[in-house]
Amino acid sequence: MVQFAVSRRVLLHAMLIVAVLPAMLFAAPAVGKVRMTLGDVTRWKAKLDNWQELKPGAKLYQSDKVRTGVESEVVFGFPDGSSISIAEKTEVELVNLFEPNDEGGFETQIDINKGFLNFAVHKLKDKKSKFVFKTGTATASIRGTEGYIGGEGVFFAGLKTGKLEITPKGSNKPVSIVAGETTFGTDSLVVVKLASSGNARFAKMLEKILSDKSKSVKVLQDEIQKADTVFQEQLKEEEKKAAAQLPENGFILKTESPVEICENGFTVEGSYRTSDESAALVVKVGGYTSGNLIRSSDGKAHSFAEKIAVNDETGLWVADKAVVEFKSASATSSKTIDLQVNKACSEVNTKVPTIAIATYDSLRCIANVSVGEMQNDAGIFTALADGSQILEETVTKNVQKRVKLQKGRHEYTLRIEDQAGNLAEISKVMGCYPNKRFTIEVFGPAKEVLKVPPPPKDVPDRILQTLQFRIRIAENNPEYLYKVTVRQNGKVILQESLSQIRSLDYQIPVTLLRNGKNRFDIEVVHKSGYVSKGKKDYEVR
Repeated sequence: MVQFAVSRRVLLHAMLIVAVLPAMLFAAPAVGKVRMTLGDVTRWKAKLDNWQELKPGAKLYQSDKVRTGVESEVVFGFPDGSSISIAEKTEVELVNLFEPNDEGGFETQIDINKGFLNFAVHKLKDKKSKFVFKTGTATASIRGTEGYIGGEGVFFAGLKTGKLEITPKGSNKPVSIVAGETTFGTDSLVVVKLASSGNARFAKMLEKILSDKSKSVKVLQDEIQKADTVFQEQLKEEEKKAAAQLPENGFILKTESPVEICENGFTVEGSYRTSDESAALVVKVGGYTSGNLIRSSDGKAHSFAEKIAVNDETGLWVADKAVVEFKSASATSSKTIDLQVNKACSEVNTKVPTIAIATYDSLRCIANVSVGEMQNDAGIFTALADGSQILEETVTKNVQKRVKLQKGRHEYTLRIEDQAGNLAEISKVMGCYPNKRFTIEVFGPAKEVLKVPPPPKDVPDRILQTLQFRIRIAENNPEYLYKVTVRQNGKVILQESLSQIRSLDYQIPVTLLRNGKNRFDIEVVHKSGYVSKGKKDYEVR
């Protein structure tokens, strides 16, 4: 089978966002959606024993099997903006859908059991991720491209853009093709350059040619190249007919609706005809209006194209439609294009979120955190204390989040990451010291009388004593203290603050006065601001 690996870096913790943001569904059980069905389209869900009709809007799940009947088709859309179109008489199995792999990335594998499909897979920015197609004869890996792939017995693939790497079954030598190339074969692959490579309609012609297994590779190659020439002539005829259908004053839109927008915005293309020099043809998207796209008013058919950047900086990423308007003195017409903007795409979601600590209260143990540049976006807000996660919440707009601080002094890391992987982060050491009563235990009686005989003559009259006390706080940790002060008769004999305070037990040597006042006052300030006091008096006789 051919293995096709598409993956991308998934928004971290997308399961929290799944309820508010479809673009982040790839980390949830449902990882895709049916955009369109035509004719007979059925699905075999895991743990079921029958095929059931698959309708537009239905969610896709890993391990689902999907098949199409004659003249039938189904289009899938994935969260990263990629799309898969299953052709008629085709059966595929969604083996893996954005599943974490052993390399730290994500992997998507779609097995093509029979028939073929068309794909438009966005470029994978994460080198550890894969998007793989697998058939009975080959495995194909891509990193972002557009084309077709499939074949029963005879493998074939063609690219409109990008690069595709194919490994035939039983071989360890991959074959690569690039935009404008088509490959086919069984044990070995032939690569040919075709103007129609990657075209979905041409793929049907190619499948029909390759279905005759009795023909040699040389004959098949000649027929494929002839079919390419015929198909290109058909396209030219279709363009001529389209030009002939142009009204005298009006336009025909070439861009098909809907348009999926991820990389490089989108381009509105078509043809117009007018002889009115005052005629105007413009494209409107949100608050954007293009200039007049009419370059000639000679009454002949002319083409037009307008490329529009869609991202949060232009403000157009919230638009859901583009309107093409034509106005002349005698005619007015307009057409609408539905837009499907993928906000998980880094070229759409270009603004990095902002994060800041607005206020911080160590007494109430809260920090108010401001999150910005998230309007019309979605992401994950995360708070960590000393490297351990304490909070994770979904953010869908500019908000203030309240973070409950843990008791004590910790280093907090605050992060906001949007669905495109844009990350803002700040770190700050903050403390939590709720206001609680505590006491000071002074050893011995509050007033202690010492009987010390006078020293011999000519010996200094020094009376030494040890002042002992213990600070009893609930946390039993000196880190919670702001200041410890001890005074003797009003004079400071010891003062410690913050990191200087390393113990809750104090033994302070002091010198007492004979026949005088020996008053010791102890004052301890908690970081919450609460103050506790103790005292001790000595009398020397």
